[in-house]
Amino acid sequence: MDAKTSMFPSAYDLKAPKGAEGWQDLYPYYTRFNPARRIEEDGKFWFCNSQHWPTPFKPFDTIMLDFAIKCLGQYNTRHLLIPPANGIDYRILNGYVYFSPVAVAPEDIEARVPIFMERAGHYFMNWDQLLADWKIKVKGAIDELNDINFIALPEKEELEVVTGGVGLDSTNHLFEGYEKSIELCYKIWQYHFEFLNLGYAAYLDFFGFVKEQFPSIPDQAIAKMVQGVDSELFRPDDELKKLAKLSVELGIEDAVNTGDVDAALAAIGAASGGDKWLAQWEGAKDPWFNFTSGNGFYSTDKYWIDHLDIPMGYVRDYIERLKDGDDIMRPTEALLKERDRITAEYRDMMDEDAQEAFDGKLGLARTVFPYVEDHNFYIEHWALGTFWRKMRELSALLSDQGFWPEADGMFYLNRTEVRDVLWDYSQAWAIGTEI
Repeated sequence: MDAKTSMFPSAYDLKAPKGAEGWQDLYPYYTRFNPARRIEEDGKFWFCNSQHWPTPFKPFDTIMLDFAIKCLGQYNTRHLLIPPANGIDYRILNGYVYFSPVAVAPEDIEARVPIFMERAGHYFMNWDQLLADWKIKVKGAIDELNDINFIALPEKEELEVVTGGVGLDSTNHLFEGYEKSIELCYKIWQYHFEFLNLGYAAYLDFFGFVKEQFPSIPDQAIAKMVQGVDSELFRPDDELKKLAKLSVELGIEDAVNTGDVDAALAAIGAASGGDKWLAQWEGAKDPWFNFTSGNGFYSTDKYWIDHLDIPMGYVRDYIERLKDGDDIMRPTEALLKERDRITAEYRDMMDEDAQEAFDGKLGLARTVFPYVEDHNFYIEHWALGTFWRKMRELSALLSDQGFWPEADGMFYLNRTEVRDVLWDYSQAWAIGTEI
C-alpha cells in the first residue's frame, strides 16, 4: 500500500507543533524519516512506542533507544535466528519513538527453525548455570561503572607524572572514563536481551498451548500458573515494608515522620533503638535502593539511592497502613496456593497426552519466566541507574568548567557531541586558552 492509498498519514505530512520546529536537529540522522527512503518507509506500519518512551527525550537519551533496539535485533536476527522475526526498525518524529517490526521472509522461516531450536535449546537446558553467569557479568559491569570517576583537569600535572616518565596527561583519564561508560552501557543492553526473548518465547509457547486447550480461559489465569513469589524485582518494596514494621515495633514512628529525610534520619538516630533501624536502612540501600520511579530510559528518571525522600515517603505510607490494621506484606503462601489450584484444575480437564505436553511446557515456563521480571531490577534499575549517575557527574563537572549553566546541560547534546566537548575542554586546558 503506497502513501496515496494508505489509510494512515505519512510521517512526511505531519508538521511539528508550534514552538518545536527544527526538532530534527536534536537527534541523529539515522533516527529520522528520510525522503530518500520515503517509498520504503511509507510502505511500513509504524506505531508510537509510548509504553517505553511516553514523552520526548533529550538528545543524549537517544543512547537508550539506539542500544536497546540494536541489541534486541541482534539476538533475534544474528544470535538465535528467531524463525518469524528479525528486529524492529525505529524512527523519531516530533520527539516521539515509532516502531516498525521487521518480519522474516516466509520462504526463509523454515530454514531458521533448526538453527533456533539448537541455540535456544542450549539455553533452556543450561538455564540455571547460564543465568548465574549472567548475574556475574551484569554485576561486573556495574562494578566497572562504579569505579569510573570524572576529575577536573588539574592546574598542573603532579611532579611524579614528569619524573616517572609517564608521557601522558590527565585528559586520558577523562576520555577513557567517558568511552568506558558508553562501552559498558552498550554491553549492559546486550546482556539485557541475552535471555529476555527466550523467556517470552517459552511463556508464549505455554500460553498458546493452553489457549488451544481452553479458548475462553482468561489470560490472567494462564499468567498465574507461572507466577513466582520470590522475584528480586519485589525486594525493594519488601525492604521498605520491613522498615515500616520495624518502625512500629521499635515505637519510633514519630521520628520516621520528622521533616525531610535528613531530619528523619537524625531523629531516628537519636531515638531509642534507632541504631537498629538505621542499620537495616543502610543494609537495604545496597543494592535495593537502586530503583527508579521511572523506567530507566530517561536521564531525568529519579532513583531512590539518589533521592532518599522517595523510599522514606513509602515507609511513612506503610506505617500509616499498619496503624490502620492492614497486612502490608505480600501474601506469598496464598499466591502459591492459588497458583497451584488453578494449575491443577485446568490440568485435570486435559487428556493424558495433553497433560504430558502441558507439564513440559509449564515446567520450562516456570524455569525461565522469572527472568522476565527480575532482569528489570538488574538492568533498568541497578545498571542503568549507575550509568546515569556517572553521566550526571560528568555533566556537573563540565558545568563547573563553564560549558553550560545547569548541572544537567550535557543531556542536551548527543553522545557523539559530548566527545567534542571533552576535546574542547582538553585542548583549551593543554594550550592555556579559555574554553
